[in-house]
Amino acid sequence: MSVDALVDPAVSKAKFDRELAQFYDLEDDYRQRGWWILRATFPEILVAFVQPKLSPPAVIFGATLDFTNYDLWPPSVRIVNPFTKVPYMHAQLPTKLTRRVPLAANPGQPVRPYSFQELMVTHGPDKIPFICLPGIREYHEHPAHTGDSWLLHRGRGAGTLNFILTNLHKYGVEPINGYGMSFNIAVTGFNVGNVPE
Repeated sequence: MSVDALVDPAVSKAKFDRELAQFYDLEDDYRQRGWWILRATFPEILVAFVQPKLSPPAVIFGATLDFTNYDLWPPSVRIVNPFTKVPYMHAQLPTKLTRRVPLAANPGQPVRPYSFQELMVTHGPDKIPFICLPGIREYHEHPAHTGDSWLLHRGRGAGTLNFILTNLHKYGVEPINGYGMSFNIAVTGFNVGNVPE
């Protein structure tokens, strides 16, 4: 898809290069967490997310980050098959990026109640889902978020490569603590443990 350049591509590329340099400064730590940059050619980065705590470790999903017009726009992010770069439809997602949301506690309640919220949102099974999180282009372009402009978040950490990878890992990889098995010993999914807030 062709997008008009609203920012001088040299400026966006310099900011893209700065984001990559910051990643590579901590690359050993990120690799141990299971964040692998498979390809980084301006304006796109392809990252694979691995759960290294599983035995054997498992590739959970990939993500493409598009830094076109960065940082007038936040990066566009898609959850993809890391081998083909094809975006997952909602029903195919290996993770829905679920987070725990605390609810208002009532006086005398011994435990604060909470609900679960999927960060992967879609408008139909045949639509590509988007990540509903400030700092991601699709969130700020969605009509439901017109009151939460990207410019309110810009320069405050949201929309950076580290911010996006941290959140994808936190909600999409960290909760996975095992393999789901069926009787014929086929892998049927992942067991999910504690869901983060």
